[in-house]
Amino acid sequence: MQVRNASRDELVGVLTAAHAVWGRGRALEDFVAFHLALADSPWGRQHSRYLVRADDTDRPVSALRIDSLVGRLDDRPVRIAELGALFTIPEARGRGHANALLGRALEEARRAGHELAMLVASMPQSLYERAGFDSLPASETACRTAMPAPWPKEPAWLSSGDDPLARIAGLRRGGEDDLAAIAAIHAEETAQQRLRIDRDPVAWEFVLMKSGMPRGRGHDEDRFWVIERGGRVRAYVLLQAEPPTLCWREHGASRDARVLLAELFWCALSLARRRRLDRIEGWHVPEILTLGPLYPASQRSRKTDRVMLRSLDPALVTPVFANEEECRLWELDAL
Repeated sequence: MQVRNASRDELVGVLTAAHAVWGRGRALEDFVAFHLALADSPWGRQHSRYLVRADDTDRPVSALRIDSLVGRLDDRPVRIAELGALFTIPEARGRGHANALLGRALEEARRAGHELAMLVASMPQSLYERAGFDSLPASETACRTAMPAPWPKEPAWLSSGDDPLARIAGLRRGGEDDLAAIAAIHAEETAQQRLRIDRDPVAWEFVLMKSGMPRGRGHDEDRFWVIERGGRVRAYVLLQAEPPTLCWREHGASRDARVLLAELFWCALSLARRRRLDRIEGWHVPEILTLGPLYPASQRSRKTDRVMLRSLDPALVTPVFANEEECRLWELDAL
């Protein structure tokens, strides 16, 4: 059995086979083209690759992606190998291919100088636990977009169906020109985490490409919103519609403008209602929503999409975190 970097043809074959599992409703051609574009992007060429495990006939039967990230742990710089898209073709499952490929990927990541390995477990976690991974604190929040009776804190304009662009001062659709501003806000948002992933401008381009953020302004996808006050962007949110759900992917606000996150939630709720989506869900939504409560929402520990971490450095013990605020993996970093 051989483990190697995937060739272009092998990558196309792996993506074609994985489409049924990872396609998320995309047409096969679009799914393959999207992931090839990620691999060909400036960040992807330098920091991302696919490994395949071939059987005795040299046919790839299992694959995964390794992204090389930079971050900080307890204020020291660390390199983090993020593993994702682990897949074994159906006829080869149950023969240890995924386990062997995972072990090889971890060893290669260690040799390349990564101190930590991280992944998001959407499949049974026992495979990763056997490989030395521990789950990190991770939650999710959800709310219904329609209530049995009017919610008293809901703005009148929202109840009457008005356009949020006409009602929220400084609200507009975001675009590429806003990248530097939201990068600065995100850096401030994560600065107090014991463990965090840092994004330079090229990494930002990559994560926004992964999220499918529309390029330019005025796009009808309505995924990227900012609030501008005093001539600069003070808050942002990235959304994604996956019917019947509007996914709250990421948000941020300047420290002295946290109240604007409430306005962005009302914008998202208006968008969800116009599209007749049943609920809004996210790994992390603004605290102002749940602590107020601004609007009825339920928060719970995540049972799927669990963030898992292990040390690759014998001198570094895998840290224990008291809560999610110390080690939050933002959803854009995990897509």
